[in-house]
Amino acid sequence: MRYREDRQQSAEILRLAVAAMGKQPAAANPTHYALWYEHCAGLNPGLSRVLEARLAAGSALTDEDVWQLHGEHIAAREHRQYENVRADLHRILKDTADETRKAEDQSSRIDEALANHQERLSSPADPAAVQQTVVDLLSDTGRMRSVAAELSARLQASTEEVNSLTQSLQRAQSEALRDPLTDLRNRRGFEQSAADLQMQRGNLEHIALLMIDIDHFKAVNDTHGHVLGDKVLRAVAHVLKSNIKGRDVAARVGGEEFAVLLPDTSVAGAVSLARQICALVSHGRIKRAAGEGTIGQVTLSIGVAVAGAGESLETLMERADGALYEAKRTGRARVNVAEGDRS
Repeated sequence: MRYREDRQQSAEILRLAVAAMGKQPAAANPTHYALWYEHCAGLNPGLSRVLEARLAAGSALTDEDVWQLHGEHIAAREHRQYENVRADLHRILKDTADETRKAEDQSSRIDEALANHQERLSSPADPAAVQQTVVDLLSDTGRMRSVAAELSARLQASTEEVNSLTQSLQRAQSEALRDPLTDLRNRRGFEQSAADLQMQRGNLEHIALLMIDIDHFKAVNDTHGHVLGDKVLRAVAHVLKSNIKGRDVAARVGGEEFAVLLPDTSVAGAVSLARQICALVSHGRIKRAAGEGTIGQVTLSIGVAVAGAGESLETLMERADGALYEAKRTGRARVNVAEGDRS
């Protein structure tokens, strides 16, 4: 969605939104800010009703609440806009087809008239009859030019409208499928990418999945604050983006949970990449305020699974999630392979 408030209006909304966010335990990240911005600006009545009800009930917003509300009331709206653009494109195509059929009908009638004129001219006729035929011929050719001009104008207008809608569609689709904090795909974008891969290939076989969780992330937020927590999320996202290639897909699918799809990747290849990601994150350091050092080591737990013949995304995620849970249960900061994929 494109926000249209000017500097003065947005500054006032900022003041109100920050005050509202400060009363909630959830992280003060862009996703959380978007909720209160749209509420304070009066842009999202459905969201406002939910927030007001929670405020009245004294129900604080957790990070998971923020994630869910953003998905239901902001990301889903962008998806509806995408569907509306699709409907408009369908309407334009239908209208253009109708106009073309009308032009074809008129052209057919003019063709018949021209054929009649030709027949009249091929027979002996007095000068007055010939003159009248010429007058009729000029009238019909003029009508033909008018029909062609109208159709050309209509097609030009349709082309311009389609171009505008296509740009809107691309923006809406991109916003609806992307996580605003990390610029990775969100859960819906992840599922869409998996569906696209399945359509292209016919199945998910030989696609590896990494399910990734930041260890002790709540402790990071509680100890260092949500601003540094957001820096951790963005740092992990940067490592993921920097280490995938081609048709690989990285997504943030939960608060501190990420997923990576790796087409045509073996268990060994997926494990190698997972260990590389773990090492890069653990060796990195997130800086605190100037002169205050870093927040210490950040580690990841990763579950790995590779799709078998006929396996669905749901079961693949369940197996990778199971492997992730086992990695966390047995000490964290490690890579674990789903039981069915172990050699």
